[in-house]
Amino acid sequence: MHFRPIALIAAIVALVSMAVVAQADDLQQIKDGGITVSYPNGMNAQAKRMLAIAKESIQPSLDIQSQTIKLLADPNAVANDIATLLGCEEKQDEAKVRIQAYKAKAEALLTVFSNIHLVRTSEAVAKGGVDAGVVHVRYDDKTDGLNMAIDLDNIDPEKIKLSYFPVFVNADGIVRAENKIVNMALDYMGSSKAMLIAPIHDTAGYVMAEELSLYQPFARWFNEGVSGWVARHVVVKTDSRLASLANELLTVSATSKQLRNKVNLLSWPQHAFQNLRSADFDPMLETAQTQYSIQIISGLLDKNGAQVLPQIMREVNFNPNADTDAICAAIKKVTGKDFMSVLLDYVPSGVREGIKSNDAPKLTKRAEELVAEKKLNDASDKLRKALEMTPQDVNARLNLAWIERETGNRFDSEIQIFLTARLLTKGNYSFHLYGDSLEGNYVLGRLAILMGNIEYAKKFLQPILAANPNHEDAKEAMGEITKLESSMHAPGK
Repeated sequence: MHFRPIALIAAIVALVSMAVVAQADDLQQIKDGGITVSYPNGMNAQAKRMLAIAKESIQPSLDIQSQTIKLLADPNAVANDIATLLGCEEKQDEAKVRIQAYKAKAEALLTVFSNIHLVRTSEAVAKGGVDAGVVHVRYDDKTDGLNMAIDLDNIDPEKIKLSYFPVFVNADGIVRAENKIVNMALDYMGSSKAMLIAPIHDTAGYVMAEELSLYQPFARWFNEGVSGWVARHVVVKTDSRLASLANELLTVSATSKQLRNKVNLLSWPQHAFQNLRSADFDPMLETAQTQYSIQIISGLLDKNGAQVLPQIMREVNFNPNADTDAICAAIKKVTGKDFMSVLLDYVPSGVREGIKSNDAPKLTKRAEELVAEKKLNDASDKLRKALEMTPQDVNARLNLAWIERETGNRFDSEIQIFLTARLLTKGNYSFHLYGDSLEGNYVLGRLAILMGNIEYAKKFLQPILAANPNHEDAKEAMGEITKLESSMHAPGK
């Protein structure tokens, strides 16, 4: 038996990372830094090019997926920490399921995009596509397209093992859609290190909103603040090396400080009630408001101790109408702290002064006068200013929805109606529109549908169609009513 020198063995090991190895299925492989490109004979140049592209542009995202898997290595422990900090140990299993799903998703994405297979386009077309674990490609003969989808909802270990990312090479040697490959990988995996914190942050938020029924439209500051505080504590406990990253992402940044005078935590709606298409929507302001929410909750808990959070949570859990007033009352009961005074420091100075001088009723009254004067845009501006001070004023919000219908801002009008319906679940309110019109009827009819009052909805919508049979939104709303009535009268209902 002959033993080679250790130095020679080390050199061989180093070379293997870039070696080309024949496979049982007649594929060659080239590897580097955890990325493998498999390819048929004759595609060595394309394989080297794809490996270089992956190393340069996809590797950072793969590293994030790898770190995520390590962070979530013990889903039970992570879920236990989240549930314990929130004071809802009985929800640990629900949190664990979500953490496991995030871990499996990271494992699948890491496997897919670190295993690239070059496939002859002609072979894929002949077979009608490619199935590679969680990756499915289907050939469309009408467009001559190979359409790819990655199924991250139905993941199991066996599918993950079989997964790879197919890259198609035409007969002339050109890689099909080469310029889209990196973008597709980054679309699925993301490229920000914030993705590392996201699974724990999201799970804490999910437990609060879904399992504990805490999702009042304008209590977002509490949801974001608590879930962010929990995320930072769990991340740092699980892997102390991520402490600086957690602090960087979850504390107020220099950019957020520049937006401090625009922050309004009192009227900041939950994500489901936001118009992301609005010209006023500002992702940077969203980040700032999230970070300031975490800041005020951190200040509360750092001063009073982490043990007060479960006590506060028990005061409001399972109350979907737990608004800012209710949450502040719970905080005061547990800690003695007047938290509303803290929140008032996180609204623009003009709004704060308007709240103190009770300007909102004056603004809504002026808006009604402006409607009578046919100055709808001016009326809309007044209502928006009032809602910055009193976001739960359903009469102001419903009239804003109506005016937006009249002025053509129909998408935002639907959001305002949806938000109003959610606010009305808290109890009875009196409201009236500032004028009569078909569009006003539509707003009231749509609201009635959302509130489950089908008969009232018909009373508002039928006159619209009598006057204008081509009113598309009213026709669609009546179609919804027909479906609802059919489902109510279906056998077994």
